[in-house]
Amino acid sequence: MAIRITGMYSGLDTESIINELASAQSYKKTKLVKAQKKLSWKQDAWKALNTKIYSFYQKLDDMRLQSSYMKKKTTVSNPNAVKVVSGENTVDGVHTLTVDKMAKRAYLTGGSLQTDNGTCFKGEASLKHLGFTGSGSISVNGALGQSVEIAVDENMTINQFVDKLKSVGLNANFDQDNQRIYMSSQDTGKDANFTLSGNDSKGFEALAALGLLTAPPADKDSEAYKAYMNTAEYKEYAKWKDYATNDDARNKLIADTVAARAKAYKEQNDALTKDNETLKGANKYNEDELKKLEGYDTYGKLPADKTYADLKKSLYDQIYGTETEVVKKDENGDPVMEDGKEVMEKVRQGGLVQKLEEKQKAYEELNAKEGADRDEAAIAAAKAAVEDAEKEITKAKDCYSYVNAIAANEATIKTNQDTIDENQKYFTATVDPNDSSKVEIKGTQDLIDDVTAEVNVKTVAAIRFLDGEFTKDLSENKQAHKIQGSDAEITLNGVKYSSYNNTISVNGMTITALEETDKEVTLSTTTDTDGIYDMIKGLFTEYNKLINEMDSMYNAESSKGYEPLTSEEKDAMTDDEIEEWEKKIKDSLLRRDSTLSTVASSMKSVMLQGVNVNGKNMYLADFGIATLGYFAAKDNERNAYHIDGDQDDSSVRGKDDLLRSMIASDPDTVMNFFVGLTNNMHDELNKKMSATTMSSALTVYNDKQMKKEYEDYTDKIKKQEEKLNALMDKWYAKFSAMETALAKMESKNNAVSSMFGG
Repeated sequence: MAIRITGMYSGLDTESIINELASAQSYKKTKLVKAQKKLSWKQDAWKALNTKIYSFYQKLDDMRLQSSYMKKKTTVSNPNAVKVVSGENTVDGVHTLTVDKMAKRAYLTGGSLQTDNGTCFKGEASLKHLGFTGSGSISVNGALGQSVEIAVDENMTINQFVDKLKSVGLNANFDQDNQRIYMSSQDTGKDANFTLSGNDSKGFEALAALGLLTAPPADKDSEAYKAYMNTAEYKEYAKWKDYATNDDARNKLIADTVAARAKAYKEQNDALTKDNETLKGANKYNEDELKKLEGYDTYGKLPADKTYADLKKSLYDQIYGTETEVVKKDENGDPVMEDGKEVMEKVRQGGLVQKLEEKQKAYEELNAKEGADRDEAAIAAAKAAVEDAEKEITKAKDCYSYVNAIAANEATIKTNQDTIDENQKYFTATVDPNDSSKVEIKGTQDLIDDVTAEVNVKTVAAIRFLDGEFTKDLSENKQAHKIQGSDAEITLNGVKYSSYNNTISVNGMTITALEETDKEVTLSTTTDTDGIYDMIKGLFTEYNKLINEMDSMYNAESSKGYEPLTSEEKDAMTDDEIEEWEKKIKDSLLRRDSTLSTVASSMKSVMLQGVNVNGKNMYLADFGIATLGYFAAKDNERNAYHIDGDQDDSSVRGKDDLLRSMIASDPDTVMNFFVGLTNNMHDELNKKMSATTMSSALTVYNDKQMKKEYEDYTDKIKKQEEKLNALMDKWYAKFSAMETALAKMESKNNAVSSMFGG
């Protein structure tokens, strides 16, 4: 806004005079601003009310379903042992139950890693620090439902090994304070059991170093050893030990493993070959598109003796500069010193980006000059140079994006092909000459030799373990201790049931076992009268809150004479006065609103219409639900419904509880009535919330129309501002001309006066 200095010669308060002269035009603008503000408040009021109406509409969904009224309740004689949730299909009656066994996770507590002389280790310690050297292989069986191999070596840290366990589906942690590794299955149940075993002698040695070996009992004739023979660990080792003497089983294992791996190699090669074909097709497209680019001959053309990887590097250097080593400078431009030597850093210099920055700097320096030093021609030339440099970078970057994609694809193609070539050593695929869809896949001798060697190594390692070779020197404190995972087992009405977790569903009842029992627990299932009653009561609680608020808004006191305040008007009032003033307006925004009246009336009408149940029209009054009456109810609460006998409602607490008794004696009638009532209410609100030319979907008020009105006010206010500014500019120009004339007159008077010695 221009600075206007007026009244210097006339002595008039020009600004006040002009403001008075323009007051009529200013009032028009202020009136529009206030109307727009009031409309904005009305929009907010409707948004808040619409949210509540939509929330009530959503809550009707459950009550529209018959299944919601088929609530069952099961009372448990020992709630500390069992929790029961009854479904709609639960059979009424008395049941007996015992919890025979709780579901458990498989859990392993590792042996202590602390040495005899008290040395402790951190998670960053390597297996070499624990006394393990070389490399080996470990199998985790049961994790992720399969057998997963983990390669270990002396440089692997404790934390890295724990992370490997987590990656194959186990919960694992190294507790540095207790110097032990803890592991558990992610799920409960016997099927979630896991085992750790060495695939070779070094694998067992690594497990021993990590404290993860459970030593078998030394006495093979003892009861402890017999119990050990039932564990998943023993069965895993015994399976491999059997291969040493059972040639048929061993040969079958080798044949099956070779066949499976050969098939897997073939499938991987087929997939990689397909991927390579796709990548080659993509590169053909990329090359064609690259040739279409402006700047291709300069930046995108591939030299005869180069690869796209070479071109990518060359092009990157052209754009961002070649990498060189220079002395690192501080913010003052001085060399950064460290230990008496200049610190060096790698930077890129000489590329298109640097040239652009130089041209931008030159342009900015020229453009900053003023007066006689300003050379418009030079500025224009510098600006053009910047634009040309920007275009050149765009060309180069466009080419680089395609070159980079082609180079990345080529690298992937090479990696895939290397894998294909390596896999090809281990299988042959022969196509049936009579049927090309039939392919015979066989493992090569190399694969057979590899698998045979693996089986031999693992068999020997398992035998050595069962003979105690890997655990003979482990003290009790260094050994792992394992708890096997187990299923939950219950006996319900004389029949046994089991589950991998502690929750079992039987005939509509969801039973959660909390503890094992030595006595029978009694379960008594009946219709959940309280649950159905509370659901219906909740419906009317929500309805009453909503309808009372709508009636209060519609019947609000008039705020005639109150309009939104301008900044100047607020300055003359206290914060409390402003808040009270605006509250008066906001409370009356929907007073006598026709849309509000229509919505509220339709909801009240649904409640009064009744529902046909088995050929008979029934009403809320038939269930002891009614309004209090015009004179008994408070203002704006005359359309609220009360349930006779509701102990939380003082106005009807002493009446007979007809609803509760009907739920108990005739639940089907209650269900059919309230399903019909809530469906009617849902349908009615759905109609009111349908999208129209003036309202959006799921909206009961004309939000589109109000938004249009708000935008119209914005346009009108802008036009009034333009008129007001033009009017004030006109008056300022006239008063300025008057001041100029007075100044000239004073100057002449001073000149005449000076001639006469005045």
